[in-house]
Amino acid sequence: MAEWWEIKLNPKKLKKMLDEVLREIENSAKYGYWHYFELIAAGRYYMYLGNFEEGKRYILKAIEAKKKDIENAKKKRGYESEVVASHKVKLAKAYRWIGEIDKLKQECLEAVKIFRKVYEEGKKTDRTLVLYPEGSSDFYVAWSAAEYYLGNYQMAVDVKKIFAKNTTGIVSSALAEYILKNDAQALKNQIKILVEGIIEFRCKPDYDEDVYDPWHWYEEAKKIAGLPGIFSLFDPSPPLLPIW
Repeated sequence: MAEWWEIKLNPKKLKKMLDEVLREIENSAKYGYWHYFELIAAGRYYMYLGNFEEGKRYILKAIEAKKKDIENAKKKRGYESEVVASHKVKLAKAYRWIGEIDKLKQECLEAVKIFRKVYEEGKKTDRTLVLYPEGSSDFYVAWSAAEYYLGNYQMAVDVKKIFAKNTTGIVSSALAEYILKNDAQALKNQIKILVEGIIEFRCKPDYDEDVYDPWHWYEEAKKIAGLPGIFSLFDPSPPLLPIW
């Protein structure tokens, strides 16, 4: 019987999903493309099948693909654009899966500078992402994640307050608040909510990786709680808020 924090995946179904995405990767490669979303999916599937080395290999490929996305975004939008910042957060999250914490923090540091500048300038020019934050969920979710990973927990909470009209919530902001309040019970409840949501909606390990990414934050929540998980395999640091 599974523990309350565990999600039991069907290995046959997972292997089928892996085979499908590997075919997609192979087809993309024929045309000279390496798509981040395909590579990150393969990396996660391998890891949940217990093949961590192969999973890491594909996540490293995803990282290289995301770096190219960032360079392309710089050429099209300029360095100080929210598109570049959002890509940097995705890159940082990929680093999280293989325990490259210093590289994660560097990407988040650069992203935070851009997010803050874009927001402050947006207030002066009445940009839509400031006036109607609920329509720019990707901006605020990524911004909060970057602040969270830099240890700027109050700022991560403040970002959620700006985004208060949205009822979905931002998990990184919630985790930041639990750490600030030293509220292990709330963290435990959050993990239960993530587990229930992933199971109820049958979310694949790469489900909504582009924005809310429940599997990533499920692993992050387990890590800070001191529960077994993928992030702990690559990052031996002690839990920030152990629930035991």
